[in-house]
Amino acid sequence: MGRAVFTGASTPNATSIDVNPAALGLSTWNEVYLALMGTLDSYSIDRKHLDIDSGTLSDGEHVAQWVPSPGAMGAVVWHPDTAGQVTLGLNARSSPAERFIENEEALRYHTLGGEHRQLSVAIAGSFKIDPHFHVGISLTAQPTFLWLHYARDTALEAERDPARGVDSDCGGSPCGVENPQATETYSVAVESDIVAPSNFGFNIGVVGEPWKNVWLALAYHAPPGLAPESELHGTIDVERAPRDGGGHLDGAATVYISQPATLNLEVRARLRSQWELHFGSRLEFLARFQRYDVRAYGSLFEDAGVPEWMPRPRGLRNNVAAWAGIEQVEQNGFEPTPFRLGARVGVETESVRDDRTSPLTVAPFSFTVDGGAQVRFESVVFQLTLGLQYYPAVNVNDSAFDPLARLACADSGHDYTTNACRSVREGYALPTAAGDYQRFQLSSRLAMRYEW
Repeated sequence: MGRAVFTGASTPNATSIDVNPAALGLSTWNEVYLALMGTLDSYSIDRKHLDIDSGTLSDGEHVAQWVPSPGAMGAVVWHPDTAGQVTLGLNARSSPAERFIENEEALRYHTLGGEHRQLSVAIAGSFKIDPHFHVGISLTAQPTFLWLHYARDTALEAERDPARGVDSDCGGSPCGVENPQATETYSVAVESDIVAPSNFGFNIGVVGEPWKNVWLALAYHAPPGLAPESELHGTIDVERAPRDGGGHLDGAATVYISQPATLNLEVRARLRSQWELHFGSRLEFLARFQRYDVRAYGSLFEDAGVPEWMPRPRGLRNNVAAWAGIEQVEQNGFEPTPFRLGARVGVETESVRDDRTSPLTVAPFSFTVDGGAQVRFESVVFQLTLGLQYYPAVNVNDSAFDPLARLACADSGHDYTTNACRSVREGYALPTAAGDYQRFQLSSRLAMRYEW
């Protein structure tokens, strides 16, 4: 939201409750807003394998998958006084989740599927300070739900141990790396406590009209909770490696995450009687979100060799998105416009460095194109917006995910001042994520407004 046509930090729309609540006061209509949303990601990955003896890469499997994710939103916007001094908003939203590639054995040590989803319920207020300046705030409850499915290479993690490590026996030959006989799989299902303080966040914003028909807006979204990390609690299920006889174990799990804050900026200016220019940008403080910090607890886990701590790296970094476009105005003179069109183009900086790209996180520099159309039938309005985000190919030959780092750390006597041991601590000493990655994402929103 914000990038999509008909939304933005200076644009009055029900999505302003989350993007910039101050913008709610720029409209004079009460409304009920309902929307169905969705994303569809296309991934194409050509894996490379790393020979732990020679350190050379060779071509591996090709994986291609479409990953859909639905969402929905409902909102009410109300102007309780005819002077328009106060505007109130209430919404409930489940945006499309971040979903991960599912059930691809070639990618199993990075992901076998899952999703990261947030629900949101928000109440908002916009307050007119003078005819050309509004401030707004919304308070949100945002419970988080997380499912992670992945595999662990038990031979690699046993390092040089002659009975369990890379040189141990797996069906009559040394296990090496990525041996199915030494593969253990995990399913983690956690969520935040419904009434936990870490669920609550806020959005604040301002919007002003410093010159006639030019609006400037700035908004800040604070992530849920005031603590550096949020705790998610739930369960973990383990399917033991074939060489250990298989079998199922289960226990409890806690996952720690640090969710990002967001800053939105928009300039909206009237070009002609029926058209407006929109320029928007968003800064997302993703560097706080370095990993899913998975902790496992079970009475049988220690004897089975299940680790208490399993960091699942994301390696994210702060990113900036910017876009520009034109839209027809909502109201031409005193009559609402029966048809509206709009389009925007933009760019977004990388959210992860090339060397930290993995099947769990594919987010290089990208380009965006968005379009939308609106049709009005008196008090009922329908909107359809479509978006495309294209991520050019990333070729990863020097991956931060390096199984040799774990062996080098062991060979150093676990000297934790070395880069190899730091890689182990941060969770990057996994089977390599080297390969060629390509992704694009389609997004859509079908919305209906009833106004009075």
